[in-house]
Amino acid sequence: MDPALPKLLQFDRFALDLTRERLRAGDQEIALRPKAFEVLRHLAENAGRLVSKRELFEVVWPNVAVTDDSLVQCIRELRDKLGDTDHLLIETVPRRGYLLNAGHPHAVKEHDSLPPPKRSQIPFAGSVGRRLVLWSPVQRKRAILATAAIIICCLAAAGYLTAHLWLPSSANALFTEDDARLIAAIAAEKELPLPPFQISRIGRGVLPEHRRFVGIWVSSTGFVNSNRQFMLVITGAEPSGIVTGFTVRGPPRALSLVVKPAGATHFKARVLGDSFRYSGPNSEREVVMTGDRRLEFNEVFDTGVIVRVALDPLWALVEAEQRAALW
Repeated sequence: MDPALPKLLQFDRFALDLTRERLRAGDQEIALRPKAFEVLRHLAENAGRLVSKRELFEVVWPNVAVTDDSLVQCIRELRDKLGDTDHLLIETVPRRGYLLNAGHPHAVKEHDSLPPPKRSQIPFAGSVGRRLVLWSPVQRKRAILATAAIIICCLAAAGYLTAHLWLPSSANALFTEDDARLIAAIAAEKELPLPPFQISRIGRGVLPEHRRFVGIWVSSTGFVNSNRQFMLVITGAEPSGIVTGFTVRGPPRALSLVVKPAGATHFKARVLGDSFRYSGPNSEREVVMTGDRRLEFNEVFDTGVIVRVALDPLWALVEAEQRAALW
């Protein structure tokens, strides 16, 4: 390849012009600040791998002392330019770094046409009014989840759901039937064997630092480095600080360090500050509440293997209480 020729690094529905330092989306050219471009370039070159903050600082700001805010501003700019409003394309792994969920990028010459995407990468075509809109794989995933919820609602209306699919139940009025259907739809899409559970009524005697853990927590990409799907279901909290619930794992993936089959396990633990810990059959488990109100699940096995997954609230008691107060 002639080094004088500009190179393109293609990922998702975008392409990085490595010579002109421009981001492209089809025929559209998107300008980026130099440092933001370097951050995106390094993430794209390592797509699918967790890139630590330290690594990004060493690559983008070598031999320069900068604060975390410099990196945060670059990530914020990139998400804005990429339309990544819910952080599915550039995922934050709390206290560790960032992960670009875009498959494996590839370089091409400027004068070559961009190679056709693989079948799994072909954008999904949707329509808005009379305008044809191409959806990226990330946008397609959102559409699939929304469609799954609609399908389940339709099945419920037809009476099929009651006979063939179990839905979570609730003794808490803030956890609605629509919430249950959405959670069941997402669990089915991620191949998560959702166990029978009921969201408890949480009394006034339960402290805010304990009740904030109650909810359904799910990862957009699964465990770091393996993408095995995972859901944390915390169904109740007691005045003593005890929380109860289930861990739900999907089927193992090709890169999974732990190959136990899909399933759900009940747990009971005491909250201490921003975390709680408990023991599993062959491991020690810790759940940490991060500063951005997400959960980080860490599991250390007797063999020394460590697995980790970041979780977002699919339904959270505290948020439901805040919405109810506004009504």
